[in-house]
Amino acid sequence: MTTGADLRAARTRAGLSLGQLSARTGVSPGHLSRVERGDREVTPALLHRYELALGPIPVPDPATRTPDADGPSTGTFDDMKRRGLLSVIAAASVGVAAGEPLTSLLDGLAAGLPARVGLSEVQAVEAAADLYMRMDLARGGNGAMAMARGALEWAVRLQGQPMSDATRERLASAIGLLADRLGWATYDQGQIEPATKILTFALDCSARGADRDLRAHTMLDLSVSFADIGRPHDGVEILRLALGDERISSAERANVHAVAARHCAAAGDRQAGVRHIGLAQEALARAEPAVAPDWARHITVSPGHHDSALGLALYELGDHTRAHERLAAALERLGEGRTRTGLRCLTRVAVLRMREGDLEGGASQARRAVAQSSGVRSTRVARDLQMMIDGVRRCGMADLARELEQSIVAA
Repeated sequence: MTTGADLRAARTRAGLSLGQLSARTGVSPGHLSRVERGDREVTPALLHRYELALGPIPVPDPATRTPDADGPSTGTFDDMKRRGLLSVIAAASVGVAAGEPLTSLLDGLAAGLPARVGLSEVQAVEAAADLYMRMDLARGGNGAMAMARGALEWAVRLQGQPMSDATRERLASAIGLLADRLGWATYDQGQIEPATKILTFALDCSARGADRDLRAHTMLDLSVSFADIGRPHDGVEILRLALGDERISSAERANVHAVAARHCAAAGDRQAGVRHIGLAQEALARAEPAVAPDWARHITVSPGHHDSALGLALYELGDHTRAHERLAAALERLGEGRTRTGLRCLTRVAVLRMREGDLEGGASQARRAVAQSSGVRSTRVARDLQMMIDGVRRCGMADLARELEQSIVAA
């Protein structure tokens, strides 16, 4: 039987205050406190609300239960952080932001600012997000990240200032977009834990705005970080929540399905992955790019993006024929501003051509990938290059593998 102490322990593990949990459950902090103290019973309805916000509530073995334990009884610290972040993601997926902006996830960047916020300030944040997005998509790098972090610090300070409701909503989306791009760049540098914090902050901001595609795209980015730490099932669940919003554009829906297919492949559920591929293709068949928000022209509705997303997923699912077709199409269409995405496609095309027996063509593509990666600072691209070199070696081309490794070191 679940007791008030069990509920309190679950809330503590998630790192939530009574006020924050109240915002997620719709139950007053006072009533939650009385239940957790044992002054009120744990009803099935209330337990269900807790589990929606926090996930399944573990019940200690009666023989080891301590009546007044305030601390968590099970789980590691990392698991506690994970559950807390997942609860925020679940709430934001239906438009419920945290009780307070999650500025603590940005190491306390928020500070007071005396001016009243108007349209010009919001447009400045939007312009910063647009500029940083183009810089990051092209080559990335610490300089671009420093610029984005400075802009985000200033933008966060604006949140506490007087402004109209319409301005506040638009500012929330602008900050959410800037934070999402910074979080993704942080992830791309291999800093998964800080990236997850920044992306969760971005999602909380987007839940305060009206941009449904941004909310879904931030959840997509979060899902990748969870999958990358060995939790692809969490990644699939996050995307299931994102897909529950019928108001996201068909272009973003196709994108989410494609990434979900990749997570399913990592989780060993090929059948579900194939189903997501089909759903992505259905969404693309009715895609109307004009419906997508302005920022999506750089990502979701940019030429070649969906081909790359589907090609990467099909590659992971082992459907190499269709993967090759999609990846080759992506390489033909991707613009100069999509350097890292192009490299991800190119490394796989090189491997696929070798597997198909075209050793010369595959070798040419592999050398091209190494040459184009010069100056690109990306943990994902580095992993892709190593995957490609391993594939070259498995195809019996040890000399080429050594050549590629030496070229990367020399660069």
